[in-house]
Amino acid sequence: MIKMISINDLLVNPENYRYTSVESQKEAIDLIVSDQKEKLLNLAKHIMENGLNPNDLVQVSPYAHDKTKYIVIEGNRRVVALKLLNTPTLVDISGYERLRDKFQALKTEFKDRIIDSINCSVYADPSDADKWIKLKHAGQSNGIGTVDWDAQQIQRFEEKVEGKSSVALQILNFVKSSSQTPNDIIANIGSVPITSLSRLVADPDVRRFIGIEVNNGLVTSILPESEVLKGLIKIISDLLSPDFKVKRIYTKDDRQDYVKSFPKKSTPDHSRLADKPWLLNGISKAKPTNQPPRSTISKDRKTVIPRKVKILITNSKVNAIYEELKKLDVNKFTNACAVLLRVFVELSLDCYIYSKKPAKITINSKLREKVQEISSLLESTGIVDKYITKGVRDQVAIPNGVLSMDTLNAYIHNPNYSPIATNVVIAWDNIQVFMERLWADI
Repeated sequence: MIKMISINDLLVNPENYRYTSVESQKEAIDLIVSDQKEKLLNLAKHIMENGLNPNDLVQVSPYAHDKTKYIVIEGNRRVVALKLLNTPTLVDISGYERLRDKFQALKTEFKDRIIDSINCSVYADPSDADKWIKLKHAGQSNGIGTVDWDAQQIQRFEEKVEGKSSVALQILNFVKSSSQTPNDIIANIGSVPITSLSRLVADPDVRRFIGIEVNNGLVTSILPESEVLKGLIKIISDLLSPDFKVKRIYTKDDRQDYVKSFPKKSTPDHSRLADKPWLLNGISKAKPTNQPPRSTISKDRKTVIPRKVKILITNSKVNAIYEELKKLDVNKFTNACAVLLRVFVELSLDCYIYSKKPAKITINSKLREKVQEISSLLESTGIVDKYITKGVRDQVAIPNGVLSMDTLNAYIHNPNYSPIATNVVIAWDNIQVFMERLWADI
């Protein structure tokens, strides 16, 4: 179906196959802006001069959580270019002021021709568009044409859509070989739609719910076998049902709603831990231990760190900062919270260095170096996976990350630059599991 849709009602896909998944619209737009840069401007100018290609409509699907919105399946660069033409201030990444000014100049030049609505191909089921998306490979033409996928992007597409996922296969093999799996599940394991299973387990939040992690391509867990099976058997049973639709798990919001609907008997108990991490492709008989449950993340709060988070911090100074971040109202004390969060992270890393004495870094190393090395060490021992470390690595590395040195300097030295409360909260959400695992290992 072809439908005219307002640019404002088009949602940039946070799971664009070109990139790793992000959490929000702002992150999705910033990711494309930082990757494409001037190519987006070239694309916007070409659209203004020639119009959109009528033979290549933007492909969308209705957004389940807001019936007035549509999520972009194919054409995210074009949509971002048009959004920036309509609202150049969306380019608000530090260091990209010149690009924002160029979009403003382009908007002024074509003020009578700015596009606010476009024709889109609407797919009721987003998976119906996948085969057409993969067929589309053309030259970049300095950003004007379609940007070819590289090998990693193709692999990401195949992992989510075509089922070429070793992670999904490891999970199926684990479920099939477990003596605790019901016979009817084992009998029908070959009929599980692996594309849908891959879509689910590619989501780090779903993996955390199930109680699994991915380390160097291997699926591991710190929960007992029986707890991991609870969520997996529920998922596989649902996927085997002829009434189950991929729309139910297509977006991150859909998947969160899906796992939240699990009954208690299908929800893993994260307070029951195995005595050590184990591989799903070699079922461990490790016994559970009585450890306190790991906390969940909630953004519905006034403090940086949720009050219900329980981290055992042995350093009195770091623990005092941690307690303050659980008490201070981030909306009232945004500057203090932003700086305290930065200090808390670095002091936590220093405590790890004092405890473990890694060979490649010291407390005098740069924050980015500490994060990179400690993340690698925690990954190598199976304590975290790359998705958990991504949050803290990104916050330190990206120019506008709350924990980056550029942002910290701006907070302290630039009288016109202030932190945003929601960004500080999101920064903690992105690193919470990493910090929990870090202190658990100290």
